[in-house]
Amino acid sequence: MKNYNKILMILCGAAILAVSCDKLNQTPVFEASESFAAFVKGSVSVDENKGQVIIPVQIASIDPVNTTVSYKIVEGEAKVGTDFQDTNESAVLTFKDGSRSENIIINIVDRQGEYTGDLDFSIELIAATGLKLSAENTCKVTICDLDHPLAEILGAYTATATSSYDGEVKWTMTLLKDPKELTMVWIDQITNEMVGEKCRFYAIVNKDEEDNILGITVPSGQYGGPLSGYLMWLVGNKAGTGYYFDTSLTWAYSNGTFTYVPAEDDDETVDSIGILACQNDAGKKVLGWWNKYEVPPTYVKD
Repeated sequence: MKNYNKILMILCGAAILAVSCDKLNQTPVFEASESFAAFVKGSVSVDENKGQVIIPVQIASIDPVNTTVSYKIVEGEAKVGTDFQDTNESAVLTFKDGSRSENIIINIVDRQGEYTGDLDFSIELIAATGLKLSAENTCKVTICDLDHPLAEILGAYTATATSSYDGEVKWTMTLLKDPKELTMVWIDQITNEMVGEKCRFYAIVNKDEEDNILGITVPSGQYGGPLSGYLMWLVGNKAGTGYYFDTSLTWAYSNGTFTYVPAEDDDETVDSIGILACQNDAGKKVLGWWNKYEVPPTYVKD
């Protein structure tokens, strides 16, 4: 009897396991009731001189459906009529004949020659006939101003330098505008190793009395990273030595080119730059050179 019960339990267990496995192997079914409308992207950017921005809305469903999706525009810093205008007065998208994607088309007003800063507004999906609305029911639109006072120097540069460890190196450096400060820029990849948003350094733009751009100065004491667990400390360097100086670093600007400007510090010539790996920024706790340059970086506008 004990053996019989044992066999019966094994068979029952196998049956339960088979049923369970059968359920695990079933292909998930997308129910028609779960169909929804959504923006393809939660945010888009458009230069003010592009004329239009096209924002797609998609329907997710098993079979094509005939439906309508309504939306509304929420002004931000960008204002209807002044900065943009919807081309669809009804603010309703119609999906029919198997269409799964329709576009909201917004005309952009080019306020050429007028610095406004970047302006934004939002579009919200508010109803869909017979469908749900996805959590992705809002799209933020940013109109990028092209009349920034520093537009002349913003953008990508070909950077070249001579590393003490790697010899001649080349990479792309990019100058980015600050969202608020008109006398400040952010340097993306000031050196060939400093990759990523956390490794950007800010610089102050130097101008003459006639508002001509003379160059940029990177204030001292800036850290990037961490990279490989270390903070990266940007310093001045005396080329050919292991000397480093916690000093501001300056590049002169002329005809699309930034050239490093040597400085003096305690009667020493600071004629290049370097990156020190630090344990942290409290007392610096320098662990050694990450890289230093025999010839400092020069940046030429692409």
